[in-house]
Order: sequence, then C-alpha cells, then structure tokens
Amino acid sequence: MVKIYLNHAQNIVETLAAFVIGNPVTLIPSENNDLAKIVKQIWRVNRMDSKLLEATILKFSQTQVALQFYIADSEKTSLLNKVLLFLKMSAQAKEIKAKVLDNTKGIMTPYFDASGDMLAFMWEYKSVEDGKEISNIQIWDQKNYYYLNNKDGGGFILQENPIPHGFDRIPVVYDHQNEPQWYTVRSAVDRHEVALSKLGDANDYSGHPILLTYGEVKTMPLKEESGKHFNIPITIDDEGKEVRGDVKFLEATTAPESNKLELDKLEDAIAYGSGVPNLSLDKLKSLGNVAEKTVKLMFLATNVKASLKQLETQTFIERCLNIIISGVTQTTNKGFSKEGSALYFDVQFNSILPSDIKETVDTLTSAVQSKIISRKTSVGILDLVEDVDAELKLIEEENPVQQITPTSV
Repeated sequence: MVKIYLNHAQNIVETLAAFVIGNPVTLIPSENNDLAKIVKQIWRVNRMDSKLLEATILKFSQTQVALQFYIADSEKTSLLNKVLLFLKMSAQAKEIKAKVLDNTKGIMTPYFDASGDMLAFMWEYKSVEDGKEISNIQIWDQKNYYYLNNKDGGGFILQENPIPHGFDRIPVVYDHQNEPQWYTVRSAVDRHEVALSKLGDANDYSGHPILLTYGEVKTMPLKEESGKHFNIPITIDDEGKEVRGDVKFLEATTAPESNKLELDKLEDAIAYGSGVPNLSLDKLKSLGNVAEKTVKLMFLATNVKASLKQLETQTFIERCLNIIISGVTQTTNKGFSKEGSALYFDVQFNSILPSDIKETVDTLTSAVQSKIISRKTSVGILDLVEDVDAELKLIEEENPVQQITPTSV
C-alpha cells in the first residue's frame, strides 16, 4: 500500500547538467574587435548561459532540444542598446533574440541530408484563439521562414509568403541523444523505489509495538495517560495453582539488516552507473574538511561523464555563436561583415566544484616566480576575471615598475 517515488532521474539529469555547463562558459574571441564585443553582449543580454543550462537539462531528460534565434525590433531603451551606448557604439534598430524549444510544448522535426547537414527545421505547436485550438507550423530553411496554420478549419494554409529570416544559415541549433540520461540505471532506480516501498509497508505492519494481553486485565490505563499502571488479578484454580494475566508489547525483534544492505547497494549501483554520487546532507557532513584535490577525486566519475558531454555541448555552443555572428553581419550590423569572416570563439568550460583560492594563488605565485608560467597564464588559470589582458593592464597601472637610474660617480 505504501508507494514511495524517489527523484533519482531528476537528480541525475540536473547534477550532470550542472557539471557540464552549470558554471557559465568563458568565450575567448580570436580577435578583440567591435564585432566580438557585440556578440558577447548579445550573449549576455539573452542570458545564453541560463538557456544553455536549460537546454542541457531538456536534452538529458527528453532526448531532444533546440535553440531558435530570431531578429526582432529593438527599442532605444532596450538593454542591448543601453549596453552598446555604454560601450560608445551605435544603437541598433533590430536585435537578435533566442528561445528554447521544449518537447512538452510542441514537436520539433529536423531534416538532414545524407552527410548530416540540416536542410530544414520544423516546429509544430498548438495555440488557442477565441476558444478554438489551432495547429501551427513554423519552418526554417537556409534563407527563409514559413508559417502555416489551420485556423480556417481545413488543411494547413501558408499565412504569408516566405520571408528572409535574416541569417545566412538555419537559425536553429538542434541536439539530441538516443536515451534519457538515467536510462542505464532505470532498473536499479525502479528496484530502489520498490524496496523502499516494501520496507515502508513492513514498518506500517510491524514497526510499531502492539499491546498484547492475557487473561483478565483491570484498570487499563488510557492512551493519553503519562503514568501507566496495569492491575492484573491473581486467581487460584481448583487444583490450587495460580492463574495470572499478562501484558506485553508485540514488536519485531530482528533488525532489517538485509533490507538496509539492499538499499545501500542499490544506491551504490545508481551512483556508479550514472556517475552522479549521493550528495545527501548526511553524506556531505561525513566528509569533513577535505582538500580541493580530494574533492575532485571524489567527483572523478562525474567529471568523466561531464567531459564526454562537453564535447557535444561545445559544438552546440559554437553553432549558437556562428548563428549570432551571421545575424549581426547579415542584418543588424552589416558594416561588420569583414570582421565576421575571420572571427571565431574558443569555448572554455568552468567547473562548479568549490576551489581553495588560497591554495591556487600560492601555487600560481610560486610558478610565476620560478618562471615556469607567465603572469598572463596564471591570471587566466585563476579564472576570476573575464578579460585577462585588461586585468594585466590594471595590475601594471597599480604596480608600476620602478625605474632604476644610474648614480653619478
């Protein structure tokens, strides 16, 4: 009768997604020009790091996800224009926006050629107008955007002529995997829930003491009474033997060690198969104060899983960046077309694991003083600033090199 549902699937998906891209990525441009600055601001204004985390969670749970980019009119007071004016750049009449497509809200259908290149992408969803449900279809190809619906009650009708979407490629980034992230441990998860539910059933049946009485019992104390006193009379039978009543609690005397062993082993199997360790409060408290490298070793399996997924996520991010660059150079800022032909970004993933900043600073300081690495590399490894060159310039301004003048003899 007891049914316990555990959030193993949700925990596996969210934890691994956080290890993959929970900490915002660092975008390193090939050239620090105005186009790179605009792309970074578009990335920030659209909160792309948050959208990428959402997209990763959807991919791990639903096996499909897509990010759709589109060009919309931009108000003078929009956040992007405010940022551009702060950077002493011209405001834009249009800007690039993005949204995540979710399978719970529609159906996504990509079309690929034999070499795996996307030829078109279709998004089908439902809407309600005047109390009537309408089916809508959006289609993108390399140059144009199409919109169809069945508002008139018959078949699908093209609502407008194909219009250019403003990019030089399909403005949709699509990704998928064959099974949900928790698929490999589904049997262990199911058994864990069943075993815990059976244990709950057993506890309801025999886990609480039951009062058992023998013979005649008088002055039975009430449940709410704090002092308990039973008056059990003693009688003598015809043979002169005493006849006594008895009161005792009926309870299970054997500890469920086998149940505990099975539950522990199932938790270990789920953690091993998914690469996501048990991060319950009791487990974390038992760790105590451990060194940074020890923490990283404890999460080695999760980092391995995350590293494999980061290869796919990096491709996903690079496609997003290429679409943004194409939208800027093709529509919103055509004057940057020359810069767009040579601009690309390297993607650096950042760990969510806590780090001992003092230990890192001491190590990097020693390495710089020993001339093993440069100051620029050490500042980049420290990962406290986004623009390493600007930070080095500030360091030099705050700590000018003292000029040594020769003394006259």
